[in-house]
Amino acid sequence: MKNFCARIIIFSLLLVIYGSVLTACSKGDETAKQKPDNSPIPVSTTAVLQKNIPLTIQAMGNAESCQTVAIKGQVDGEIITTHIADGQEVQKNDPLFDLDDRRYQQRLAQLKANLEKDIALLELARSKEHRQLRLSKENIASEENLSIQIANRKVAQATVEADKGAIAEGELQLAFTRIQSPISGVAGRILIHTGNLVKANDANPLVIINQVDPMCITFTVAEHFLDGIRENHAKGPLTLQVIPDRDLRDPIPATLLSIDNTIDRQTASIRLKAQANNPQRRLWPGMFVTLTLKLADRPNALVIPTQAIQTGPKGTFVYVVKADKTVEPRSITLAQEDKDDAVILTGVTAGETVVTVGQWRLKPGASVEFIPLKGSEKATEKKNPGEKP
Repeated sequence: MKNFCARIIIFSLLLVIYGSVLTACSKGDETAKQKPDNSPIPVSTTAVLQKNIPLTIQAMGNAESCQTVAIKGQVDGEIITTHIADGQEVQKNDPLFDLDDRRYQQRLAQLKANLEKDIALLELARSKEHRQLRLSKENIASEENLSIQIANRKVAQATVEADKGAIAEGELQLAFTRIQSPISGVAGRILIHTGNLVKANDANPLVIINQVDPMCITFTVAEHFLDGIRENHAKGPLTLQVIPDRDLRDPIPATLLSIDNTIDRQTASIRLKAQANNPQRRLWPGMFVTLTLKLADRPNALVIPTQAIQTGPKGTFVYVVKADKTVEPRSITLAQEDKDDAVILTGVTAGETVVTVGQWRLKPGASVEFIPLKGSEKATEKKNPGEKP
């Protein structure tokens, strides 16, 4: 009995000790939670700069031939010679195909013979007309005979003119048996080869020639850019910088050619066309390109690095560092943005400091300390959405 009572007393003491330990730990945790970590958060920053910067529009588009010609025969005939190969570059007026011209040579010779005959008949008609005119003045021939000879001379003269027209047509048809390139460019795949019969104006072309220098670039921009584009285009040709897909060389300069006359209601965009010289053939029909269209120069623009910009539920914002080294989120309005810099319309002023690295740890009122940005961090640091302003 005594042993049983002793065991109960010992067990009760252990419960009291265990409860005390749990209570102490719980209070310790609550105390730790109640003490916020007010240590400054390391960040990298930069000042808001004010400088002259070009007002530009970024877009994507496609290179295309300014001129594309489907080569077709204008007369019937068999192809006897092909002067080009698939993909060959050709110059304007270079021969492409020769058709069998024997029929046209014979026809032209016949027409020229007819002309010689009709010229002789015209001379005879003129001689008779002069004779009748002389006899009529001497009152030997009647006026009726004179009228007949005048009419005969006019008919003979008209026949000669018709012969000359037929010869010109025959010479033109003969010339059409040599098919030449109407433009300089690059030939596509030859679709009809030597030995095949060509029909005049057949639906199927012999080959398609694409102009490659200069090249045109078509692209679309949002319709809200239209007024600015038209206003600046009216002052003079707008310039572009075109970068072919995966081309790491310098951009290709181009000039805006035209603005489409209709806005696409499905995409709320307007189509534009530019032209670029292409002597090195860096552009090719159908190639994807990125481009920058310069509208004008924006004086005293507010500029910050693009990586400073954050996106929240209420739109874009930046963290501005105040004089007491705490941060506040500030909503901004963007004028333009590229991979390096962004132009700000509203939200910050020149000389203010914005956070460029470390935003993901920030919240309104957080204390910060400035750290230099290492090269590896510059390359790998990515934007992270922060607290909404």
